[in-house]
Amino acid sequence: ELGTLVIVVLKAQHLIDNHTFYKQDPYAKLSLSGGTKQTPVDPKGGQHPVWDAELRFPISKDPSKSNRTITISVWSQEKKDDELLGEGSLDITDTLKCGEFDDWVPLSLNGTQRGEVYLEMTFFAAGPAPLTRRPSKFTNPAERLSRPLQ
Repeated sequence: ELGTLVIVVLKAQHLIDNHTFYKQDPYAKLSLSGGTKQTPVDPKGGQHPVWDAELRFPISKDPSKSNRTITISVWSQEKKDDELLGEGSLDITDTLKCGEFDDWVPLSLNGTQRGEVYLEMTFFAAGPAPLTRRPSKFTNPAERLSRPLQ
């Protein structure tokens, strides 16, 4: 094992919303090296959910594409089958080299842009992971978890 990748799935924006009378309840799923983890549902998160959920993935030494590409999908929790709102992928090779990544990851559905998810990633080489998170690029704490003005 090379180390641990700590991913904070902070928020999403501009998601599609097929609901007319109520806001959707979105959550995000991340997959890496065959493992899948998900954020809690943001009740009534609508098109601009905020999760601030920390997910940890072990990083293997095998540099194959499946071990270096994160797949991100955002879903709306429904009574019967959850609905896919958008998905995207991200190569983490550079993140493993420099140790950090903070940016929006675009999502698409059937070839059409469908919003984006903000990820804060930190890679920790093998050894015990630190107990505290590093500071966010958002300088104003209120801005970090805010939804965009509509």
